[in-house]
Amino acid sequence: MKRTKITLLLLALGFLFAQEAIVDQHGIYIVCEKMPEIEGGIKAIQKIIKYPLKAKALGVQGVVYVQFIVDEKGVVLEPKLIKKLGAGCDEEALRVLKKIKFKPGYVKGKPVKSRFTLPIRFSQ
Repeated sequence: MKRTKITLLLLALGFLFAQEAIVDQHGIYIVCEKMPEIEGGIKAIQKIIKYPLKAKALGVQGVVYVQFIVDEKGVVLEPKLIKKLGAGCDEEALRVLKKIKFKPGYVKGKPVKSRFTLPIRFSQ
């Protein structure tokens, strides 16, 4: 009896936390079953990002949020700054975004266009 209750509870939790795909009015996925990933992870960004000298001199620290679309091949399209920081950090975030590669998002085993927001933290 206990085993049945535990199994049912686990199944119920699985349904509650299952990720459902959500598409916007342009046919771009906001939520995928498997969201896009940075090839090489955060370390790939850490290898190429440079703290802007102007930001360092002025003591500017914070987070730049960049939003973009990752297409079915993992290519970044339409990058735009959602939250700016200034002092060269915004430009550096966009530069880094052009250099990194992504694995696309997937729905039902097929790659899809998906919207992605990437926070990039600048701190000394």
